[in-house]
Amino acid sequence: MTSTYFARTAAIITAAIISFSHCSGKKGVKYTRDSLPAKASIAIIIDVPNNLKNVVLAKFLDKGFTVKAVNASDMYSLSDIFDIKDLKRLSYKTPADNSLLSMEKTYNNIYKLHIYDFEINKAQLLADIKSRWNVDYLVLMDLKDWKSVSWARIIDLKNYEVMWLENYPTTYKDNLETVVDHFIQSMTAK
Repeated sequence: MTSTYFARTAAIITAAIISFSHCSGKKGVKYTRDSLPAKASIAIIIDVPNNLKNVVLAKFLDKGFTVKAVNASDMYSLSDIFDIKDLKRLSYKTPADNSLLSMEKTYNNIYKLHIYDFEINKAQLLADIKSRWNVDYLVLMDLKDWKSVSWARIIDLKNYEVMWLENYPTTYKDNLETVVDHFIQSMTAK
């Protein structure tokens, strides 16, 4: 086999890898079960600085939605996360070799806490959002700069199902306002 054969093979493999990585890395995805009704009561959770949150909230308010600004920290208190008694049990040393015995036990406990209870906790959290803020839909957003993928999701709080979602590959021409406008148009389109 010649070096030309290996060079061609390497070039084909490299092109395939680049092609696959570009296809999956920045691909737009959209799912719509239902559109967001006009003037719906929504809670928006978005992890951006407050000045950018105001831009997002204003865009939804301008479209006639009843908007409740919700921060992720509104969902829990510090005592919900950390219980000092649990932290004291988290690790301890054996007198024989000073190794940490509880690492496996800690992993098992964390796994059980987060995996087994995840669906129950999620349903309770969504029910709490619905009743606490009197909203019908939860809008989750993650806005990125160009060359990345922004995404948004709507959860119907009547049945806890995803009713709309989209991954939007932001372009060089996009800014915060154009991305939010795109999402609002997409989620309200019939």
